[in-house]
Amino acid sequence: VHLVPRQSSRFELAPTHHVARYCRPRDLAIDGVPEEGAFRLRPNEEYLSANWLEYFHAADRPAQLAGVRRALAGKGFRMARAARFAVLNVGAAVSICQESLDTPIRFIALGDPRDPSHTGIYGSAAHSAVAALLAAAVAADGLYPAII
Repeated sequence: VHLVPRQSSRFELAPTHHVARYCRPRDLAIDGVPEEGAFRLRPNEEYLSANWLEYFHAADRPAQLAGVRRALAGKGFRMARAARFAVLNVGAAVSICQESLDTPIRFIALGDPRDPSHTGIYGSAAHSAVAALLAAAVAADGLYPAII
């Protein structure tokens, strides 16, 4: 897997890029689709955490997600067997929030030294319906097991 050179500062992701959001089992419907709880800010959070998939410069989505799994494991993050990664297209998510709620959201690469793919989804606190829109923006083919 080839990595994108480490950026020295935060920057906004391109609309054509994608992020993966870890969804806990309790935030998934019975059919495994993420519910709005998977995209709701927890108390004292200013952004939702996600991982920038294009950071890994991998040939396909499974290889990108393998990079995410390694990054999360390297930080000591424990994934549940029934958890899923929900993949969002940055541009589609920004558009749906802007058009439906007139609420701007931003995907910012945070440049965490332990996890350079770590991305913050900012602006979701501005409107309570953002979480539901982000959950709905996950394509049917955009769900992947957290543990293989």
